[in-house]
This record gives sequence, C-alpha cells and structure tokens, in this order.
Amino acid sequence: MPESKHAAKSVVMLTADRQIDRRILLEADSLEAAGWVVTIVAMPLDSARDDGDRRIVRLSAGSAATRENLVLQAYRWIRGAIPMNGFAMRTLKRLSWRYLVDQEAFFVRLFADTAARYSPDVFVAHDLPMLAVARLQAERCGAKLVYDSHELYCEQEFSERERKRWAQIEAEHIRSCDAVITVNASVAAELEKRYRLGGVEVIHNAERAHRAPVKSHRFHDFFGLSSDKKILLLQGGLSAGRNLEGLVGAMRYVQTPNVVLVILGNGILSDHLWKLGQQEGISGRVYFHAAVPQSDLLELTAAADAGIIPYQPTCLNNYYCTPNKLFEYISAGIPVLATDLPEIRRLVIGQQIGLVGDTGTPRKLAELIDEFFSDGQRLKFWANRAPMVRKLVCWEQEEKRLAQIYEALL
Repeated sequence: MPESKHAAKSVVMLTADRQIDRRILLEADSLEAAGWVVTIVAMPLDSARDDGDRRIVRLSAGSAATRENLVLQAYRWIRGAIPMNGFAMRTLKRLSWRYLVDQEAFFVRLFADTAARYSPDVFVAHDLPMLAVARLQAERCGAKLVYDSHELYCEQEFSERERKRWAQIEAEHIRSCDAVITVNASVAAELEKRYRLGGVEVIHNAERAHRAPVKSHRFHDFFGLSSDKKILLLQGGLSAGRNLEGLVGAMRYVQTPNVVLVILGNGILSDHLWKLGQQEGISGRVYFHAAVPQSDLLELTAAADAGIIPYQPTCLNNYYCTPNKLFEYISAGIPVLATDLPEIRRLVIGQQIGLVGDTGTPRKLAELIDEFFSDGQRLKFWANRAPMVRKLVCWEQEEKRLAQIYEALL
C-alpha cells in the first residue's frame, strides 16, 4: 500500500545514478533544512554495502521488471570491463536501446515498484531518464512535478536514432512539469526555445563556501616535488571523451619548466593515461593521485596552483557544460585554465579568476598553459580574487533560490 502523505512537506527525488550526484545531495540537504522530508530513489549498487544515508532508497532487485533487471545486470558486468564513454560502450548502448529496450519504457518499468511506495507532495526527475517515471508517479498521487535537467541530455554524443528518441521523450513530458530547473543560463535558454517554455530556473552546481580550504603543499610532499614547482590540477573521473589524452600529451610541449600536471581521480582510463605519462618527453611532468572522498576533496584541490578543464565541444551538451570541477576549483580558491566554452567563459573571465582558450590539440593546449603561467602578477591577481568569488559563486547562494522554487509549488 502506498505511504500516505506526510504532515510535513515531502519530496521524492528519482535518479538513475548509482553514486549519487553531488547536486542531488546538496539539494536534499537544503530542502531538509527548509523543512522538507526528502527521499532519494536510486539505482542499485554493485555491492551490498550500505549508503550510510537514511534518505537513499535503492531499487528492489525483486521487482516485476524482469527484462529490465536482466539488462541492468548485464550492463553492470560490461561496465567493469570497457570504458564508460568509449566507442565500444556507446555502440553497446546504441544496440541495446534499439533492439532490447525502449528508453522510456525501460526506466518506467524499472522504477515502478519502488517509486509507487511513495505519495509525496513533489516528485523530482533528476535528469531526462527519470522524467517519464516522475510524471507517471506524480499523476498517480496528485503530486507536483519538478524536472531538474542536469545537462542537455539528448544532445550528448549519442547515435542519431538515440538522440531523437530522447528528444521525443523530453518533448512529450516537459510541458507537464510544474517547475523546470537546470544548471546554467545557456541550457535554460535552449530548453525554453526548444519546448516553448517560460521561466526555466537556474541552479548552478556550486560548492559550499562555509569553510575556506587551508592552503598547503600536500602535492609537493606526496610526490617529493621541489617548492618551486607549479601544480596544474585535473580532477574528476578519468573516462573517455574528456580530452585527457590530449592534456597528458600537451605536457610534452609545455615550455615553462616548473609546471607539472597532477591528475586526481580514478577511472577506466587510469592505466592508459599512466602509460602515456611514462613516455619520453612527458615523464617527470605528469603525476597521478588516487581519488579521495568528496568530503576531503577541496582540501586537496586547494594544494594546487591552478585547475584545468580541457573539455572539447564535441556535442552541444559539452559546448554548454559547467562541470562540477569548475565549481570545486572556485570553492578551493585556485585560478582556472579552461577551454573557451560559453558558460565556462562567463564564470572564468566574468569573475576574473583565470584564462580560457583553444585546447583543441596538444600543442595548442601547451601554448595556453605557457600563457597562463607566463605572468606571475596576473596569476597572483586571479588567486587574490578567489576569497571574494567563492562567496559569490557558492551553494549558499543557490539554495536560497532552490527553496523559493519549491515553496512556490505549494
């Protein structure tokens, strides 16, 4: 029997994540602080370990969606063997969506049993795969419907057929939403234009600014580097499609002698990137540090001299991206070097905290790195602006708007 509505305001967030996105957890924290009862319904974990978060409910493995569960189990097995965003995985996904399952039906059936246990005031679809699921569940119990679009989902590097199907799903359901939220102004404008919407709200993926990370020499100490070395940091998942090979290759051509690249993170490309880093001309300029828990990340990020984002505009989604690492660099108080993309430029150049430019080839990227570190006074100016900017671009500002959006629903 479905749970009755709580006397308190209640919200159920649906996500196709296994590792819950930082954005979702921050929104959950903020809504709880504003008096909401929050539940997060997510995909099953690969192991039986506990999340340690009472709000997270994992999908039941014994649901009626037998076909979908078999597909999910096969995907989990394959995911451990081949790169997530590589050609082989994209091919397998394309074939699966074409011949085994329909995108909408797959998630609707997979989430049906678990989501139907709840009758909150608001159902939230975190990203496009959850939109049809959340709409059906909201209509079932008379709840409000919120779509939190984490990206231009249907404009990723999908096949043409897959992209069209996701666009069809979005077009079918988005106008039924009581509120649409997304990550930046460019994505909001695109959604408004594409679906003739008004008032798409922007909540940035900002980090908390309540405690400034302490500057340190942790990377220098960990790798045994001399104090004159400048640390250029790349952090995040080491997956295909992020121009990571180009970044490592660029270090062969960097002329500034005291700049070293530190790659902080884990992923399917870890071994491949390490082997690239051992090649002649790069060895001694590229260092690797394993991923750390999110709670420890910013303290380590602050030990760098600058953070880099080398993403390429390979699709419209990438062109408009504002990745988590951008806000992590800002919160850690380090200058940013990045590809010249509209929303990244708006923050980096607009807030005067770094440099953007052409990162399309290893040589171009190397030239940009040299330019970035060529002017010590400018670098110091960017670093000195960090304390002010981290208080302007922070979750404490974003959560105020988030609370207003949800209060308006009721």
